[in-house]
Amino acid sequence: MGLAGFDKPVGIERILPRYQFEVRMRIEVVRERETRLTEGWARDLSESGLGAFVGAELFVGELATLRVPLPNQIELVIPAKITRNVGTEYGFQFTALSPVQRDQLRSVMVRSKIITSSQASD
Repeated sequence: MGLAGFDKPVGIERILPRYQFEVRMRIEVVRERETRLTEGWARDLSESGLGAFVGAELFVGELATLRVPLPNQIELVIPAKITRNVGTEYGFQFTALSPVQRDQLRSVMVRSKIITSSQASD
């Protein structure tokens, strides 16, 4: 099963569509009073979160700050919760987006290819 569908049980449709989105991003997690920094490779995006490959071990339920570069040298700083994990594939749910950030994400998604259910099963 591909990254786009790894976090949904078979037969359950997403509320919001996912779009192809590939970019290197930075991830900050505070664990044991220490800020840990790592990088990830975002693979898909929706208005509610993103999926990414991450080489470092993260834990479902942890809170993270995602630093996601967008076109035009914009970097979004988004608080998120780690909601899914399969191997090095992680799902992040955005926990707070400003209206401006939501509009910036939409401007990226409108130019991106939607991921269909059949692509999610690859």
